[in-house]
Amino acid sequence: MRYFERLRIEWIIEMIGIYGHINRSHVVKKFDVTEQVASRDFQTIQKLHPHLMRYDTSAKTYFAREA
Repeated sequence: MRYFERLRIEWIIEMIGIYGHINRSHVVKKFDVTEQVASRDFQTIQKLHPHLMRYDTSAKTYFAREA
């Protein structure tokens, strides 16, 4: 995993822990990346930590899963 990808993924995980939700636009604004890059980061997180968050299709947002 490349440095900036790891940095984004760590930030996403931290924001899920703090706020309980996050979406692609947060990542796009924070890191000035495309939506495709943000989507790929979320896919990576889902593979590494499948029980960390769930995607709500109506809100187009990832929410923290209940512990």
